[in-house]
Amino acid sequence: MRLNAMALATASALLLTACSDSPSDTDIQTALQTRLQGPACISAPMFKSFPVTLSESFSAGVSSGNAPAFDALVDAGLLAKSDKTYSLTESGRTAYTEQAPGFCYSQGYEIAKIKDISPNPDPMGAAVDKSWVVTLDIRQMPVAAWAKTPALAKLTRHPENLSEAPKTYHVTVGRVKGEQGLQLIDPRFFIMRGVSVSQGF
Repeated sequence: MRLNAMALATASALLLTACSDSPSDTDIQTALQTRLQGPACISAPMFKSFPVTLSESFSAGVSSGNAPAFDALVDAGLLAKSDKTYSLTESGRTAYTEQAPGFCYSQGYEIAKIKDISPNPDPMGAAVDKSWVVTLDIRQMPVAAWAKTPALAKLTRHPENLSEAPKTYHVTVGRVKGEQGLQLIDPRFFIMRGVSVSQGF
């Protein structure tokens, strides 16, 4: 009985050590933060300045073949249309970012839920002291109401980028020798953000 009790105590201590050695939720948040932050925008070169007047000739400006994209932004309340000229509305000026160039609808991504943290069975090289595979749900931060307009969803091959629905990712994180804190050591981890609108000529 005494040996069994000692064995149980030893196993419990080892389990507790293993658990305490795993990265915390805060560690994981910090390691992924730079990949999660940054706005998501509906962008295209033809959105570089407003007002925009569509032309039958591309050499004279933005081609009239792009009218569906501009009309979708009118439906979303970001642009006002007068004949073939599109101007920013008040909502459009708030959302417009010249650097995109385009209209930003979300300020980034966030971790919705950490589902599992498991020791990584694959070797990661001599520089990595320990590593873990983290299974987690990531969702987009609140999406502006105008970005949920059906007309805008039709502009892209990736309408899911306009959604706040969480997606499940598997990410490798680890502790690198000589460096402080937890590091993202998975080069495959990528969040496709924003919507790029094809420009007609």
